Amino acid sequence: MLGHDRIDAETYHRDIVPGLLIGAPGRRAEAGLTGLDPLGLRIGEGAWTYRAHRDRLRIEEGIAADAGCVVRLSPDAWTDLVTLLRTAAALAIAGDVHTEHGSVADLFRWEPVLRALYQGIEIYLPHGPQVYDRHGELVDPAAELTLDHPDGELADRFEATGVMRVRGVFTAAEIAALEAEVDRLAAAARPDDDRSWWAENEAGEQVLCRLVYASEHSAPIAALAHDPRLVRLAGLLHDDLAASTDRMEGISVLLKPPGRLKGLANIPWHTDCGLGGHHIMCPSVAIGIQLTGSSAETGYLEAIPGSHGRTCPQPTREDLANVPYVAVPTDPGDVTVHVADVLHASPAPAGVGGRRTMYVTFHPPTLFEQVGPGEAINDLIRSRTAGEVDAGLGR
Repeated sequence: MLGHDRIDAETYHRDIVPGLLIGAPGRRAEAGLTGLDPLGLRIGEGAWTYRAHRDRLRIEEGIAADAGCVVRLSPDAWTDLVTLLRTAAALAIAGDVHTEHGSVADLFRWEPVLRALYQGIEIYLPHGPQVYDRHGELVDPAAELTLDHPDGELADRFEATGVMRVRGVFTAAEIAALEAEVDRLAAAARPDDDRSWWAENEAGEQVLCRLVYASEHSAPIAALAHDPRLVRLAGLLHDDLAASTDRMEGISVLLKPPGRLKGLANIPWHTDCGLGGHHIMCPSVAIGIQLTGSSAETGYLEAIPGSHGRTCPQPTREDLANVPYVAVPTDPGDVTVHVADVLHASPAPAGVGGRRTMYVTFHPPTLFEQVGPGEAINDLIRSRTAGEVDAGLGR
């Protein structure tokens, strides 16, 4: 993957930051300052403290005595953070965040403010559970949709919510054929094959939780990249997206094991660009083919409709009553469709587990220009054990 030339932190803070603070990026950053203690960033030989001051973002040279969190980043790591090539989570998992005071979770809480300042990305702050489309009409994120709905109606809903469920896209026979392929690939998967993700159960055993590049050894799965139903749904908002089969983990299969697990089998609130590369991969569209269906018992997709295109602070369970929130139960043959940067989660099953969902992701041209065959943002996760991932995230 292509990187960026190193940004000199001292020059950036002296010459660039003052203009950002008095412009639109600074005003956007203000929206996320509530409740944040001062953050100290030590970058190479330089150091700065970020703080809220009279509801404005203020940055001062040096590490202030009242900094609640102080982290040290290399110049290269900070460059990746400023350019969003890697996020704070990716840096932490890679061991490139060194916490001198406080915890890495404090840096995560500051990240929406940093993205607003560095990249001008708006912070998502909903005012209630409603979602409206561009016409000002109230939208039901849980509406029953099918391929019989016209493209214009589907596009309006998808633009407003960033996530939707479309019923009955695949027949029972098609799902059975795909399930057989998944059974075959899962039986052949091994922890060191570079084509699968593994979690760790309470007994310390490794359990398969994801297959990646599944189309490499399955013609029926490979054919999904050009399935006209999926191409239609992926192109509702952007007609230049194409399915990736040889990069970004290709066509993948989520396998939801039961029980308490270490690692990334049950993924908390995140975006698909949550490790980095937002400017490269967004607006990607992920289509989840529901092989088994999903429910609270088996695990299902949860999302915050309308959060796409912005940075959405992670909600607590108490927050969900005051934000647009949808859980997406499905039947076999349904598909879910979500924009890569809509905030969503794959929580642990409440019961037996066992959900299987096959994801075909459609990316913009910038992704194919900057990410080569066999490369993926998630390579960072697959190169770490479950314990290393949890430790890096401060769990």
